[in-house]
Amino acid sequence: MNAVAQQLVPFAVRAPSGHNTQPWRFSVDGETIRIYPDLSRRLPVVDPDDHALFISLGCALENLVVAAGQQGLSASVDYFPSDETDECLRVRLSEGAQKPSDALFRAIPDRQSNRGIYDGRAIDESHLAHLLEASRYESVGVRPFRVGHPDAEPIIGFVRDGNVAQFKDPAFVEELVSWIRFSKREVSDRGDGLAAEALGFPSIPRWLGRWIMTTLVTPAGEAARQEKAIRSSGLLLLFIARMHDKRHWVDVGRSFERVALTATALGIAHAHVNMPCEVEPIRRRLAAHLGLDAGEQPLLLIRLGFARKRLSPSPRRPVDQVLRHS
Repeated sequence: MNAVAQQLVPFAVRAPSGHNTQPWRFSVDGETIRIYPDLSRRLPVVDPDDHALFISLGCALENLVVAAGQQGLSASVDYFPSDETDECLRVRLSEGAQKPSDALFRAIPDRQSNRGIYDGRAIDESHLAHLLEASRYESVGVRPFRVGHPDAEPIIGFVRDGNVAQFKDPAFVEELVSWIRFSKREVSDRGDGLAAEALGFPSIPRWLGRWIMTTLVTPAGEAARQEKAIRSSGLLLLFIARMHDKRHWVDVGRSFERVALTATALGIAHAHVNMPCEVEPIRRRLAAHLGLDAGEQPLLLIRLGFARKRLSPSPRRPVDQVLRHS
């Protein structure tokens, strides 16, 4: 069983994470895999309460569960068990999985966040139904907004406001720049972060990339760029945590990852437009606009559509760099 468990971690690390920080560590002990938050890779400016970090752990957990099912294994998950020395998600594997999700498993290596311009086609009703079915977790609410329909316009406005607020904040820009890998050498050496290609840059020296980001990129210009990207998409999906705690944050990640894998299997691209969820005053306004109950938090917003081209996959650190050895 230990050898099989070791084979599952490479699928878990293909999960998305904020700024591609990959904020996780894993340990494998027989039939038990533990996923630990790596707080050295947190984003204190954009994610001060670490909710996005734990959403990322949920994405890695869901990949692990899907991959285990493909191996004929059932995965029982304990959320932050009190009998563990360090905070973790504990996954116990046993023989006898439910029917494996072949399409989701095949999508794990192909899934990517595509920040490019899409072709403007709508998502049809059958595909939307598949996406919403994939998202189902009792602890998570998901609301769709069709781009071009009136109810999407306020959401686009919140994205615009979030963009402007973030790019007016020098600390946000500095943190973002620190995670952009402007050259192919940086991508290869670091194995994490946002590759320049994914942001629409050619491979350039860091000093030039930093100058562009801190001098030429403006709040209004970035807001306009994101609005153009949204309007080329067919659909927005907003993920809402029923309560604002780590357990629910992890479940938001699990729900989102199942949607992302389902979208990939359907040939639908996705990208985060998470700005209104990241700026707390705007998140409160968004929650009020949606009429959410007390305690409910809108934490993740993505756009979906049909990409004009695939991008190179985001880098990942080697598995041996994320394994904890006892």
